[in-house]
Amino acid sequence: MFLSLLKSIFDIDNVGKRWGVRILYLVTVVLNAAIYFNPFADTDFTPLQNWIMTFYNMNEYDPEVYDALFMTFPLSKGNMIYLATLILGDLILLTSTYIYTAMFIRNFRLEKIQSIKENDPEAYDYAVQRMPDKPIEIKKLIGRLFILVLVSVIIAIPVLSISLYFMFLAVLGLPFIFAAPAAYLSGDAGLFKSLPYSVRLARKYYFINMRSIAVIILTALVLDFLLPLLANVSMTAFYILDSALTAWICLSFGRLMGLAYCTMKDFPIKGGRRPLAI
Repeated sequence: MFLSLLKSIFDIDNVGKRWGVRILYLVTVVLNAAIYFNPFADTDFTPLQNWIMTFYNMNEYDPEVYDALFMTFPLSKGNMIYLATLILGDLILLTSTYIYTAMFIRNFRLEKIQSIKENDPEAYDYAVQRMPDKPIEIKKLIGRLFILVLVSVIIAIPVLSISLYFMFLAVLGLPFIFAAPAAYLSGDAGLFKSLPYSVRLARKYYFINMRSIAVIILTALVLDFLLPLLANVSMTAFYILDSALTAWICLSFGRLMGLAYCTMKDFPIKGGRRPLAI
């Protein structure tokens, strides 16, 4: 049962004809690895650390000293380029996660249509026309993807700040809301209605979702603990493997969002019985 769960979550290659997700994964890995090898980036923040410690060790307020310190803020162009590339890397991972979720849901619904066509050709036209959850059109999907990424970037800082202060509540609430992007990307709900819609779907799937999310988080923590050991052997190998595994974890979370959403929508729990493991 547990092995089946792991395969369901981490088998990111298993979508449609597989080539789409393989290209997405490869592009994500290459772009994130390239950030580490940016020749214009400077990872040395020692001057900034010393500057902060100078403020920390000051016992008395001296306006002239403060003004002089602020005039010599030691953040180089290379440091700023490095920070900008880190933000760009996170944006790439976020976008790739959403793209994977959209691909998973659209393929899930296309396979459903194909199954109807193969099993009951006579009812195909009638059934497809009346399907409540048809695959979203590509043009609409691209527009929704752009809006979702933009909104995520805008609310990222306030949401993360609140989550740090209320970490326990954020973790408890995650199984309710994590499928909201999937609800929006599927075309089933609008931007503002996707969150309450996700909460309604997830009420009876709460502990199942929590278990699946915990598996991904635990895997990420184990990798974060083990990967730095590789840096002692080869920094190049560390950068490449870190990019590959980070992309894999993010796309696995995107797969879980899509899988959980499709399961909760198509197989609502009735009578306390769970129809499909996620």
